[in-house]
Amino acid sequence: MKKETFKILFFCFLLVGFASKNDAQEHVNADLKHVDSLAQKMFVDVNNRDFDAILDMTHPKVFEILPKESLKSIIKTMFEGNEDFSIDIPKIIPKYKLSELFKSEENHLKYVFVSYDMNMKMTFNKQEFNDESKQMMISMMAAKGMDVEFVSNNTMDVLMKDTMTIILKDDATNDKWVMVNYDTDSPLFYQILSSNLMEKAKDYMQDLMLERKKSSEN
Repeated sequence: MKKETFKILFFCFLLVGFASKNDAQEHVNADLKHVDSLAQKMFVDVNNRDFDAILDMTHPKVFEILPKESLKSIIKTMFEGNEDFSIDIPKIIPKYKLSELFKSEENHLKYVFVSYDMNMKMTFNKQEFNDESKQMMISMMAAKGMDVEFVSNNTMDVLMKDTMTIILKDDATNDKWVMVNYDTDSPLFYQILSSNLMEKAKDYMQDLMLERKKSSEN
């Protein structure tokens, strides 16, 4: 009798463990589905030049460093240009890739990496490039992972490879999903994110670059 009781209890524990595992996976799938919808919304907002919507998705810590209106002015200049330059970003939803869902007990953090290629055309209104300066610009941009092709003496097509946005939520965001662009040249990036997340982002970016390198060699 004791042996039969033990078997029944053991079977019940297995069922509970299996149900808990399925439950956890359902939560992960729901989070990834929601992040996917946010990634789509991010691209749609960019296409619509909806600067307020873009700011609404931005990590709130950014505004502790840079006032919202100042950041809005910077974003508008980037999209609308000024007397010195203009940027044309095509209104498309690029092919993008979502990472797995990462978690950390610290601040109840959850995050996903969204990677994609981004095309744009940049025109310099007050400057023209000769062959030497074109080659210098091409080399400088290549060092930052960008392919550049001049279509005239003052206009160039730019392909930004493996652009990455981090969509995350934690206690600091009041459990709201927000975004941060992966930009190791920006001091804001280092002030907003934890060192653990930055390390994970760095490793993920290196993996993306390695995958691209392998693909180019095949």
